[in-house]
Amino acid sequence: MIKIDDLTGIPESKRKQAIECLDDLLTFKNCQNRLSPIITGYNWYITIPESNSIVTFSNIHETESYKQEMLRDLEKFGYDSKIILKYIREKAGAFLHDLEFRIRNEEGDLLPMLRIKDIRTGKYLDLDKFLEPLINYPQFKDIEGYLIDENQGWELDISFNNRAELLKLVDLFLRKSGLFLYDEKGEKIEEVDKERKLRSPWGDAYETPVLLLGETALRYADKLPHFIPATKIALKENSNEISFVIHKNLEELRNLSHYEQLLRLGFNEEKCLGNSSFIIRYVDKKR
Repeated sequence: MIKIDDLTGIPESKRKQAIECLDDLLTFKNCQNRLSPIITGYNWYITIPESNSIVTFSNIHETESYKQEMLRDLEKFGYDSKIILKYIREKAGAFLHDLEFRIRNEEGDLLPMLRIKDIRTGKYLDLDKFLEPLINYPQFKDIEGYLIDENQGWELDISFNNRAELLKLVDLFLRKSGLFLYDEKGEKIEEVDKERKLRSPWGDAYETPVLLLGETALRYADKLPHFIPATKIALKENSNEISFVIHKNLEELRNLSHYEQLLRLGFNEEKCLGNSSFIIRYVDKKR
């Protein structure tokens, strides 16, 4: 388990300013005093990828079941699981809770380290009371945007050597890392039955997977129709990292004082590609 205070490579004052700024963007209110988040979440890491971060294929998750099934399939592709494990780093994060998000794994256990806070009261939900995604409970009907997830997990940052290897990885993760298949516009095109007869997604797969490709992948964008250009904004210092992904709201962010503050703190923009279902259905979703 990693906490923000574990990022000792970033001076405490800078770390505190960065998190306060990001929390403000996460709970931003417009000129009508209505909740209008600029970003949908951010992550922090006590290490940076062993592979070159510009040429990586990244996937975020948290459960061991998912990890082991992912490793088995990567081994079938010729990867050494011991080497792959070196490319997995712990992460923690804060992000807007989508009511359709799963809060339990396939065994019915709460996702590890998950907490959900109601920003109106500052109190955390008693998740033991809920067996299904919160969208299935009437008391949460009008609460989206006011719930902030805090979680622990891990991120795979695996490098690729050429277009063929990248496309192979993309195909595998698009098929296995989510419960559904999506078209190029991020719309569902297939629902997997409970017996998994149509496909075999990895255990505890998200409904909408989180897949990011580093800047080098932009040269192959025409071969990656299920990915769209986005921007990762990151502070990396002494092997520590705080970062987030933004797309539609980038120009709005650039016009805010928060952006200047992030630049002063050492955040930099990095171009990337994100799977369209993640970017359109979550990063750009209006709340």
